[in-house]
Amino acid sequence: MKAQKNPSVTRAPNKSAPGSKSAYFKPAAMLNPRGLRSRERLKEAAREVLNEKGYHSLRVQDITERAAAANGLFYRYFHDLREIVAEICSDFFDQLIEASGTLDVGDEPYNWIYQNHRDVVDRFAQNPGVLAVLFGLAGDYEEFDVIWKRNAHKWNLQVAGFLQASAGFERSHAERMGFVLGAMIEGVIYQALIRHTDDLFEFGSEPKDIAETSAVMWYRAIFLTNPPINLLGVTGKHLAGETTAKKDT
Repeated sequence: MKAQKNPSVTRAPNKSAPGSKSAYFKPAAMLNPRGLRSRERLKEAAREVLNEKGYHSLRVQDITERAAAANGLFYRYFHDLREIVAEICSDFFDQLIEASGTLDVGDEPYNWIYQNHRDVVDRFAQNPGVLAVLFGLAGDYEEFDVIWKRNAHKWNLQVAGFLQASAGFERSHAERMGFVLGAMIEGVIYQALIRHTDDLFEFGSEPKDIAETSAVMWYRAIFLTNPPINLLGVTGKHLAGETTAKKDT
């Protein structure tokens, strides 16, 4: 699904020669509280502009204007645009994985599956710039590829833990199944939010519909039956064979 890595795309070394922009760079660990706040303000501004314009149209000036900061301040905290975007993507995954880890399985496994998928789809839908970087540029830029693979692995292991607890899978089987299920939702997100595939929108194109589509298919793959009908919305009921279901008004 991802583009092949382009061997011609390499990252230039960060030089700190006197007078260069990076000569003024300070790593986050060396910053005082005021510096950390400024750094976070720039990162939040970059996330907003990234989601509005996309990676290839992102400019330092756009970020500093949004953050009400001087252009030079950007290079005090970040070497270049790729570094700040990589941090934004890492933060995105940290929040996603943390949220997934706090979900309560409860008595009905489908609730955990749907809530997890709804959170994932909502976050990607609300961050189209991050989505495009992780799905479209990971093949060309090593840092984005590493972020995707590392965090997808963490999320898949959380799924494996769910499979052990709720479906009684042995650990090795749960991990293999977790990676397959992770690839399933990755494909759904790609087709729905990037390709906008009409076939996937038969029962609705809203994030809740996309999440329910993938959640029902996951439940079927795990438990070899449909989820409880009383837990399903219109999209889920269609997928479960309840063809008389009508759209909510």
